[in-house]
Amino acid sequence: MFQMIPIEEFYILFLKIIISFFCGFVIGIERTRVEAQYGARDHIFFSMISTSLIILNEVFLPTSEGFIITVLFFGGMIIFLLIGSIHRLFRKGDIGYTSTLSMLLAMIVGAMCYYNEYLAITISVIFLIILSTKKQFNKIRSLKDIEWTGTVEFIAIVVLLYILIPDNLEIFGIGVKSIIIIFIIILAVKYFSYFLLKSTSERNLYYISFLGGFAHSEATTIELAEAGASSSSIWLVIQTMLIRMIIVLVITPNLLGYAVYPILVTSFIGLIGSFLVLRRKKTQLTLEKIENPLSIKSALIFAGTYLIGLVLSIVLSFFELPFLAYYIIVFGMGLLSGGASSLFVALSFYKASISEGNALMMLTIGLSAAILNKIFYSTRALDEKKNKKVYVLHLIVYILVTISILISMTWLTILIFNISIL
Repeated sequence: MFQMIPIEEFYILFLKIIISFFCGFVIGIERTRVEAQYGARDHIFFSMISTSLIILNEVFLPTSEGFIITVLFFGGMIIFLLIGSIHRLFRKGDIGYTSTLSMLLAMIVGAMCYYNEYLAITISVIFLIILSTKKQFNKIRSLKDIEWTGTVEFIAIVVLLYILIPDNLEIFGIGVKSIIIIFIIILAVKYFSYFLLKSTSERNLYYISFLGGFAHSEATTIELAEAGASSSSIWLVIQTMLIRMIIVLVITPNLLGYAVYPILVTSFIGLIGSFLVLRRKKTQLTLEKIENPLSIKSALIFAGTYLIGLVLSIVLSFFELPFLAYYIIVFGMGLLSGGASSLFVALSFYKASISEGNALMMLTIGLSAAILNKIFYSTRALDEKKNKKVYVLHLIVYILVTISILISMTWLTILIFNISIL
């Protein structure tokens, strides 16, 4: 007999399923790139089914009958994979070990999402790194474009700063080392995405837009517009940009605990929508606008935009400003950089005694501005052969859908968890 659960617990379980979607997608995206037997959709399906089965057994049917149903479903999924491998062996002479193992991993990670989401995400990312790089290091000549000199220089500077800066060093009450660690993580994500883009010959628009959003959303937007790509590709860039913003919020775990809900739900819906639109489209991109994020030039630009958010949050902490002023400031910063606005919100929440509800609203405003700026980046670089009116109309629809979901989920989070705004 199914039992009723509180709305807060339902929201948490729903988040686990969304995280399961991302884990399945991360594991399957590389399989889609190489046109393997099972692609991203298959991995997503197996991962989410596994998570749902564990939830069914642990929450709704914690009985022997629920356990039997779970075992039967998992057994059926494994038998399905074995039949697929046998079919592939007889038809193509290749059993497809990698794809079968990746699907099994999607099942394991999906089940793990219920018990430990962070471990599930870590395993998924590590698996993606292994699959994506196993063949790339054989192409040493093609990797010359990744500006190894600038990369090594920047890594050396970062390592030196990390060693020299004491753990307890604070400036205006803000831990310096924690911010540097956040910067390093963001740059690592950006660089890995850049590495995959530069070292692959894949021209699948979904793959390029997904990784480009992690590497450099503005540069990717410009490049896609110049190539005459569909406006829905910009929609995908927006989703991965939003996911990257979660890293900045690690500075303030309390805020992150609430902000992760609206961001992930918005990205979840956007990824599904853009996948359906883009899955068959291809384009030829040179990726000239997307520069190495670890080169000195790119890293200084990156640090400069984030420094604006850092300085403003410190300066404004000495003044008592109305909330409207904070909203205006964060919107302006969001037009410049989504990461800078997110850092400003995280530090303002930490320093200026801003309530969690107001911080969430500020974050949504800043991210909405960062989403809106994609209109300006794309339209000014749009290919002359494209119908500008139709392109802009479609892009505005995608952007309004994304912002509407983000705002709605922010308010829903505030209401469900009874978060204070005053």
